[in-house]
Amino acid sequence: MKKYHYFTLFYRKEVYEINTRKSVKVIGTETYIKQDTGEICEMNVVKIEERDANFHKLWLGHIIQAMDIIGNQKIKVLNFILNNLDRENQLIMTQRKVSERSGVSIATVTDTMKSLQNADFLVKINSGAYKVNPDVLFKGGKGDRLRVLFDYKKVRNDSSNCDESS
Repeated sequence: MKKYHYFTLFYRKEVYEINTRKSVKVIGTETYIKQDTGEICEMNVVKIEERDANFHKLWLGHIIQAMDIIGNQKIKVLNFILNNLDRENQLIMTQRKVSERSGVSIATVTDTMKSLQNADFLVKINSGAYKVNPDVLFKGGKGDRLRVLFDYKKVRNDSSNCDESS
């Protein structure tokens, strides 16, 4: 039995929803005695496990490596980003440094970063830091992913508020 749930996270006055799924599995039955009446009851024992919803496991490194062999310079930038993320799903590096270390022109790096931001693949934190959307890519456990997802949505919201006021 699969049930979908939405977690609502509150940060200051902002609300974010994160979609998860609960899986309920009947493990067996056990006999229990009600404390107040002494009645003996046969009860089902269930295990409830919470999982990310709409999540697919894939070996991204292999796919990107294959695309890098086939592909163009923008794929090379994407591969570089994926290989240089920290534990917070961040790339802490200027576009010029990405250009130097990846061997791709600064113009292509700039164009790729703008395209990835427009596609909600990443957000710009500041001139030397980007955060990749954990709904797209994340290495780690569910608890860490939800925390990083919350941070990402806050940065994206803050970024869009700055764009609107400009």
